[in-house]
Amino acid sequence: MTTQRAQKIEKMAVEHAIAWSEGASDKIAELFAEMGTISVNGGAPHVGRAAIRENAKELLATFPGLVVHCRGTRHAGDKAVFIWTLEGNHAETGNFVSLPGWHEWELDDDMHVKRCKGFFDAGDLERQIKGE
Repeated sequence: MTTQRAQKIEKMAVEHAIAWSEGASDKIAELFAEMGTISVNGGAPHVGRAAIRENAKELLATFPGLVVHCRGTRHAGDKAVFIWTLEGNHAETGNFVSLPGWHEWELDDDMHVKRCKGFFDAGDLERQIKGE
């Protein structure tokens, strides 16, 4: 991978974190190819920018004022990993959540995400939402 491509991936990750932190669901969806997919923790994928945008809106509503921090990237060929930490208060409980995780990206030639697999500790998230 060229240094230029590596820098583009790092910039993509930072801009993606900023889009989440700004609550910009349109910008979040624009990272993806038109029919890109995202699945989280092995769940059913959201297919296409419209579905990804709606899923982002749901998460943003669940954590109003959400902040996502880019903790780093890794990359090789058309694959990249976006390492992040999500922080925010849960809308229903008001409890603060700080959750680390990552996204594995498969990129197309235009540097859009074709496939994204996201991972985080769901049990940890549930405990934090409950305030445990």
